[in-house]
Amino acid sequence: MFEATAPGDLLEEVRAHDFGALPVLEAGHDRIDAIVALDRGIRALQAEQTHQIGNLHAERVTMMGLGQGIPELSIIGEVSMARHIGPSAAGTQLELAIGMRRLPNVFALFASGVISEQTARAVAHETTYLTDDDVMIADPVIAEKIPGMTTHQAKQATARIVIGIDTEAANERAQANRADQRVTMTPESDGVASLHVRGPAEQILAAYQALDDWATGLRSTGDPRTRGQIMTQTLVERVTGLKYADDIDVEINLVLDAKTLLDDGTTPVDLEGYGPLCPEVADELIAKARTASVRRLLVDPVDGTLIVREPRRRRYDRRTSAHVRTRDRRCRQPGCDSKIRDIDHPHDYQHGGTTTKDNAQGLCERSHQIKHQPGWTVTVEGNTTIWHTPTGHEYRSAPPPVLPKDNVDPGPGHRRQ
Repeated sequence: MFEATAPGDLLEEVRAHDFGALPVLEAGHDRIDAIVALDRGIRALQAEQTHQIGNLHAERVTMMGLGQGIPELSIIGEVSMARHIGPSAAGTQLELAIGMRRLPNVFALFASGVISEQTARAVAHETTYLTDDDVMIADPVIAEKIPGMTTHQAKQATARIVIGIDTEAANERAQANRADQRVTMTPESDGVASLHVRGPAEQILAAYQALDDWATGLRSTGDPRTRGQIMTQTLVERVTGLKYADDIDVEINLVLDAKTLLDDGTTPVDLEGYGPLCPEVADELIAKARTASVRRLLVDPVDGTLIVREPRRRRYDRRTSAHVRTRDRRCRQPGCDSKIRDIDHPHDYQHGGTTTKDNAQGLCERSHQIKHQPGWTVTVEGNTTIWHTPTGHEYRSAPPPVLPKDNVDPGPGHRRQ
């Protein structure tokens, strides 16, 4: 019943509709119609956001010119901070924006709500290696083919069209994807984390099959562990060469403020590289580890940040670097929560910045590159770094409290000049 409503008017019309005055089944019918219509509106908004990012990128390319930095990194930084998302997510959105500028017919489907952002992204990715001339051929064919398809179906249909147009480009994309191999770790709740491995399909499949076969064999001999437990523990044992429960070293950081010099059993416990653990889980790790060390960290009672003194150096020594990594935990670029790769001078060393913990921030590799793009500056105000973007926006980043306080600022803010 909302099919004729313009995307800009959908929210108001759905909110004004009196679902409660209708019989249950009729109200349910209208709610489904509302859900579908709102989905169309969401897609239209996402398409417009993508369009604006694409235009911003085109303008930045013109403004920066050749040899004056990397426009893509500059835009990724802007979008990352403005949307408070990580640079990787912002990069994915920029990739979509660039792809949609090359595929006007597909973008029209996206803007009208016929296809989802996920489908538009899949199509853009599959056509990345086509030349501009070949994209002009592929665009109308793809747009005619994919309406009504799931994202997976649209991705496969696009791949077939791309291969038919340019087999060499398809092979180039496949080789680039197969070379893009990585391992990432994602912390979850309650002392659990996920390990993600990306690599050539036959290698990943072989590794999975070996673990699955091993688990099947042990289960058939009466091993009481679940299949998942056997596969996980076998993977850890084979990768580390150690048996997890007995041999892995554990370092536990016990975080204390000035008012809590003795551990009272409720002090938050932090596992380096993971995050907070409940005390019982930490006790279990310590008890099972072959060796374990306990480090007490004294934090500021006002803002919860770590306290230490360091000398002036050009390169941060290991002690200062370890402190900054413990203090910042994740990349300090506003909106980014990637793993720290570099220890950076917010106030550049060559411009008089000191190599101390007060002039240091942990950054991921991409954020470090963004910081040095033309038009970007970072200044220091107390323990806060202020990022200034080429469009005149400011984003503030303070170290997260190691021991959270109710009166501590929850995170970086944003204001426009």
